[in-house]
Amino acid sequence: MLTLTFVLMFSQAHADPGPEPVGITLEDAVRQADRSPSVQAAGSAREAARAGYAAAWPGRLPSVAAQGNVVVYNEAQSIDPFGTGQPIVMRDQVTSSFTAQVSVPVTGQIATDRQVAAARYGMDAARASEVAAIADAEFEANDAWFTAAQMEGQLGIATEQAKGLAERARVAEVAFTSGSLTRNDLLLVRIALAQANQAVIQLQGLRDLAWARLGSATGSEGVPVRPIGANEDPPRVPPPTEALVDHAFGSRPELLALRATAASARANAAAASWARLPAISGMGVYQHQTGQGLFGTPDTAYLGATLNWNVWSWGRAAAGVTAAAAQADQLDAQVRVLQSGIRMDVLARVQALSTAASTWALAADTIVQATENLTIQERRQQAGTGTMQEVLDANLALVRAQSTRTSALFDARRAEAALAHAVGADPWGLGASP
Repeated sequence: MLTLTFVLMFSQAHADPGPEPVGITLEDAVRQADRSPSVQAAGSAREAARAGYAAAWPGRLPSVAAQGNVVVYNEAQSIDPFGTGQPIVMRDQVTSSFTAQVSVPVTGQIATDRQVAAARYGMDAARASEVAAIADAEFEANDAWFTAAQMEGQLGIATEQAKGLAERARVAEVAFTSGSLTRNDLLLVRIALAQANQAVIQLQGLRDLAWARLGSATGSEGVPVRPIGANEDPPRVPPPTEALVDHAFGSRPELLALRATAASARANAAAASWARLPAISGMGVYQHQTGQGLFGTPDTAYLGATLNWNVWSWGRAAAGVTAAAAQADQLDAQVRVLQSGIRMDVLARVQALSTAASTWALAADTIVQATENLTIQERRQQAGTGTMQEVLDANLALVRAQSTRTSALFDARRAEAALAHAVGADPWGLGASP
């Protein structure tokens, strides 16, 4: 009965899960990550910032106004302009006028230039934010792809272990029946098989979750996608850290976006400061009139200037300048904080990659030793000088070494992607300097 239970557990653990999800390479996963909602939202924000700049730029152009009218007297009109009692009678009179006015701000032009500069910096910040959103989405796709590949690798190791233990259990059943194996050794094999099958079931669940995460990261709305094309190349050694940090300061898109936002705040503060001055504008007017009689002048033109200064609003404007300058100072401080965080991020990613690479190399040597040890223990057990427990322990040590090597490899792959994300470029393509 106990043997039947183990057989049923093994068959359930290896039941046909149905058709596998569609496979995707790492390159395609990264490419499809641009379809994520966060990237689309950042693209919309960039378009809005561009429209804001387009709306602010014309503020530097002169203001031009034109006005015209035509008056037709279709009935006789009596006018006595001199009060002599002898009015002038106008019949079928047509009067027309045209006025063109050009106004150019003088002091206001400086504030407008600062506002246009602020809008341009805002557009730069939105563009950098979109690049940051794309980088984050691609990093998430990278991480999800390698995690799914790692779960498949771990599941493959566990499945092979379960198959090997199932065969060992079959041989143990025959040996127990023939009397060459104790019941205790048979139970040890059965327990090991049950544990291996349980590990397979758990890893199948983790693999399915990893497939779903990969589907979400590649814009498939959570439809499971499996990775294909994983390679076994050794982990790469990270380049010099300081060069990576220096390059990150000039490449990380979120830092560039924050710097542009700070520059926009500075420009807005300058615009608010200039807005406190009197508004002086130059003006030119041309007027053409017809039908005004003998005393009318058909063409007139003049140049002038206007001054507008609301003294009572000066205190409010000064408070606005103080608030804008404080906001710019706050953003400058955030830039320094982000730079410190980027430095720590790069250092952490370099350390993670170095650790994973060392673990991978150590695990590779351990596999050779564990394989040799398993062979020795099997021979000792067959010769009667070893125990079944020693064989199972040796088998478990080999599986753990294989699992460690697989985990270390994909930990290194994720660390490589994380380091590239932290630097803002391919670290191995930078050379000795940023």
